[in-house]
Amino acid sequence: MFKALVIACAMMNPEMCITFEDVRDKLETKEQCIDRVYQMREHISQQMPHLKPMIYKCVQLNKGRFT
Repeated sequence: MFKALVIACAMMNPEMCITFEDVRDKLETKEQCIDRVYQMREHISQQMPHLKPMIYKCVQLNKGRFT
């Protein structure tokens, strides 16, 4: 399983960043994770126009762990 993360930074202050973690989907493959981070990027851009998604990461979870 994978956990999707997106880091978005304030356009006025690029040193002020927020990490968004997917809590909606169960991501079995890295491809699903990458698809999800692109969805998250769109949602972040629409809902918080003052933030710019900068980096994404798909973290593989150890077997038997949820986070």
